[in-house]
Amino acid sequence: MMIDNKVTVTFFLVTYNQEKYVREAIEGAFSQTYSPLEIVISDDCSKDGTFRIIEKMAAEYKGPHRIVINRNNENLGLIRHSNRITELSSGELIICADGDDISLPHRTARVVEKYLESNREPAVIFSSVNLIDTEGNKIGIRVPPVISQGMSIEEMAVSGALIIGAAKAITRKIVETFGSIKYDKCSDDLVIGFRGALLGGFEYISEPLILYRHEVGMSSSSNLQKQTYEQKVNRQIKSQEVFLAVLSQRMEDSKKIGNVDLLQMIHSKRTEELLRRKVWTGNYPFMKLLSYSIKKRLFGVFLQGLLRERKWRIFIPLRNLPSRISAIPQ
Repeated sequence: MMIDNKVTVTFFLVTYNQEKYVREAIEGAFSQTYSPLEIVISDDCSKDGTFRIIEKMAAEYKGPHRIVINRNNENLGLIRHSNRITELSSGELIICADGDDISLPHRTARVVEKYLESNREPAVIFSSVNLIDTEGNKIGIRVPPVISQGMSIEEMAVSGALIIGAAKAITRKIVETFGSIKYDKCSDDLVIGFRGALLGGFEYISEPLILYRHEVGMSSSSNLQKQTYEQKVNRQIKSQEVFLAVLSQRMEDSKKIGNVDLLQMIHSKRTEELLRRKVWTGNYPFMKLLSYSIKKRLFGVFLQGLLRERKWRIFIPLRNLPSRISAIPQ
């Protein structure tokens, strides 16, 4: 179909300490076939050479797109940086991208096409992704959990996985309705995906539109296989802190929309997660937690959390035993 060029679009690329991959990410932004296009490259005060690469590539760019670069005066972190998107961009539609992934040239055009097909109603549009390894080789396709699991809005309200944040696009409507994300520990894709559902407007594009860097850094499977019991527990607690912040934000967003049923459902889920966290930290008396779980009718949650912690305590040292034995001098 013909694309209506009256849709103003910003391609918003966020970066932080990604000098190894940022050049490819910027090349992906510059290669977008949709025009007119504003490209904003916003760096969160990187400590490496990321911003120098951004400045050089922006200065050398001779294409049709309008290029805007920004460097935060201090490191804001993911959420406070994301909260600046509408401030730093002018588009009606905002394509979000990360500094270690590569957007395919037709990504923006395809998103605009879907937006117009849906009469400009979606607050969030997202796609599947091609997974690539650290060397850029394709290793598979990932479909967002909200699609692969066919989630209802009730299931989305309490889920810890919805869309793939690096493959999303948003409209200014979503920020005008809900405002900034309040909790710094949130994962923005878990908030944005749910906000789109609350507004009754998200659209999915099944075609992969980005090359998504898989298993980079500490989250790689090789690193996870080597973690100790203490590292496993700490990682789970940190992940849970993110989810608790997300649930708090979802409660506020549900309240703003006036959806009392979802608000109560999310509150119950958050109570369960808080109990699990108390079990895993080991900072609370066992009998006190047991009594609380029975009183609140959460004994099943308590038992599940306890059994999971005991499983980590027993099996992680056993799993790491072969590598420890091989490390002993013969």
